[in-house]
Amino acid sequence: MKVAVCGLGRMGTAMAERLVAAGHDVATWNRSPGRSVAGAAAGTTPAEAARGADAVLLALLDGPASRDVLATLDAAPDTLVINVATIAPAESVEFAGTAAAAGLRYVEAPVLGSVPAVQGGTLLVLAGGSEADVAAAGEVLGAFAGEVRHAGELGTATGLKLVANSTLGVAAAGVRDALTLGDRLGLPQAAVLDVLAAGHFSKLVTAKRERLETGDHDGGDFTVAAVAKDLELVLAEADLPVVRAAALRAVEARDTGAGESDISALMAPSG
Repeated sequence: MKVAVCGLGRMGTAMAERLVAAGHDVATWNRSPGRSVAGAAAGTTPAEAARGADAVLLALLDGPASRDVLATLDAAPDTLVINVATIAPAESVEFAGTAAAAGLRYVEAPVLGSVPAVQGGTLLVLAGGSEADVAAAGEVLGAFAGEVRHAGELGTATGLKLVANSTLGVAAAGVRDALTLGDRLGLPQAAVLDVLAAGHFSKLVTAKRERLETGDHDGGDFTVAAVAKDLELVLAEADLPVVRAAALRAVEARDTGAGESDISALMAPSG
């Protein structure tokens, strides 16, 4: 298939690379110039990248970015738009309407997993939309997904992604409090991390242990800014006290310069 990938952040780049490796004809576009993917054509605008494409993959940060790109696509009728961004359910329904008005098909496809899962082809994709459109999207998503799970109608998959990420934000805040408590009690951090890795926070602590031990939170697969954005989306849907507390920490970290740091920065103990 000819696939346009709009958005070359960490995830978008990894997805485009897998699509190229799978033999698809790939064109890319990125808002900030200078990024490219070997084996893929580079478009100067979303419209240029999407021209003649069978499918357009939106790998963008949020709803506003998705809206901007959708408004400028120059794609033939019946082209399939696949949006992997984490956005609000209402935004996804809106974008499906925008796509339909232009004669395009639309599938929401938020993902559970990060860059290593993309590179290993083991990503879990939650797909929302008609059965026919989700099935068609599978040919693209299969390049980097281990499973494409049809969640139901539009808005369902994006809602499930917010549910998943609400727990991630809360877990990060919980690890931070646990490490802070360990510090207050004078416990060795290694011993605290051992206990946390054996308990309810096992997966998260194991994945981020090296960063927590070294204090190196630069870059990463899932940034503080992304966590803050997702928790703000959750709170727009429901006022959840625990999520609100986690969001305050994430937003504060983002707004004080740690937005591009790994989520592990939210787990580090307070001074």
